[in-house]
Amino acid sequence: MIVAFVNPEGILTARTPGEEPDTAQVTLAALLSGAELVPVTGLDEEGLLDIPAAFSSWQVLRHGAVVLNPDGEEDPAWRRLTAETLDEYEGALRLAHQAAQHIGWLAQLGTEAQLHERHGRPLMVTLTHPHTLTHALGAAAREWQTWLDEGPFRGRLRLVEGPAALTMLPREVNPESAVNYVLSQLGEEVALTLGVSASPSDTAFLALCDYALTPGDGPVMEAAQAALGGSPADEDG
Repeated sequence: MIVAFVNPEGILTARTPGEEPDTAQVTLAALLSGAELVPVTGLDEEGLLDIPAAFSSWQVLRHGAVVLNPDGEEDPAWRRLTAETLDEYEGALRLAHQAAQHIGWLAQLGTEAQLHERHGRPLMVTLTHPHTLTHALGAAAREWQTWLDEGPFRGRLRLVEGPAALTMLPREVNPESAVNYVLSQLGEEVALTLGVSASPSDTAFLALCDYALTPGDGPVMEAAQAALGGSPADEDG
């Protein structure tokens, strides 16, 4: 059995909100149809319904905060683990939400902050723009990161930047930990694991898989080339 851990954003969906998936994305989706797909995403159960793919196995949702088993039920062991962390960070997440609100108001960015809860406890904070304006989200990301770096939660919370939303949540809650947990539950019937993502923030979970797939012109490869000192074209020049 082949298991593919896929972040659908920019892989099974268009890279830019409002556009249609390109030919390469459609072809990749067809190639992955023979694998057991495990979504690894910041979406919740409802948001995942909008993704054009059949997910019938494990599911890693909300940036690793939620894991669903193949029956579609929330995994009780993973829920207990994350609950301890989320209880510890309740105050930090509420302050992060207040900071996100103030950033939108003071800078007049038009952004909207939301504190998401699950089972009665804060889960994460998102900051979005109703028209997905990239310059507004970029400015908000810089301000929010500065607040984090200069405050008491540096190294404890993390900021995830996506094309349509910014998300802040505890550092201990992450996709790689959730993927590692799912791998431990799959057993020996798995012959090959694939990690598929277009997001640089997913490199840790991609490294857990036997092979990783990412767009050649995407941000993951750009980050890798930057770490190596530039692209081959730069070296030739």
